[in-house]
Amino acid sequence: MISERLRMLRKERDLSKRDLVNQLPINYSTYANYESGFREPNSEVLQILSRYFGVSLDYLLGVSDNRKKAEDIAILTDDENTFIKNYRQLDTHGREVVDIVMQKEVERVSFLSTRSESINKPLIDDKWVVLKVYDQKASAGLGNYFDDNCDRQYEEMRFVATQVSEKADFCVRIMGDSMEPKICDGDIVFVKAVPKVDPDNVGIFLYDGESYCKRLRVDHRKGVVILESLNKAFAPKEIAQPDNLRTVGMVIGIAE
Repeated sequence: MISERLRMLRKERDLSKRDLVNQLPINYSTYANYESGFREPNSEVLQILSRYFGVSLDYLLGVSDNRKKAEDIAILTDDENTFIKNYRQLDTHGREVVDIVMQKEVERVSFLSTRSESINKPLIDDKWVVLKVYDQKASAGLGNYFDDNCDRQYEEMRFVATQVSEKADFCVRIMGDSMEPKICDGDIVFVKAVPKVDPDNVGIFLYDGESYCKRLRVDHRKGVVILESLNKAFAPKEIAQPDNLRTVGMVIGIAE
């Protein structure tokens, strides 16, 4: 529920994930994992996000559908009543101008507030890890991601050290939108090398000369293995020959 609320609130402001984290003391990969549901923010981060979006913690956590914070429910001052009265007299253009200025000022004050609270504190992550990053499509037909003698092309990249990135064995750059809204085209995912992925988990798979980032599902009634997209526009792929399906690893998070 937290991931859904964060995604909705961000899109309401017409912000990309990158635009949002540039205004907060949170790094990109950490926030991306919040929206994808791979991680949950701690109490300190929840307070930061609650203040930034101007919603209650209960709303952010999905406990309530009421966005208002307790401190927002108060008697208006004379100046506030005058502002509302004047605002209602404006035409459409006038209201749009006021709305733009108001939103920018709210964002500025919110940013300055969260910045002052985090002064002299390190970002949530302050170490680095270096991992190999492979392109998803180029992995088709690959015999082994971990054979340094193979012709497989990759690049080494540095990532902020987190509990997720430090568990990863390598990364894969995703191509296509079949796993939206959790994993988008161009996202780099952290992958843990495992011999198999349990059902309902997302993994990187090789099958019939193609590579896939999909959620694994097993239809026990039909007795078939299915690679399932999160984007409902893409039909699930039934694996006719499960013995030919190779598991490369399990996706454990999204990197910057």
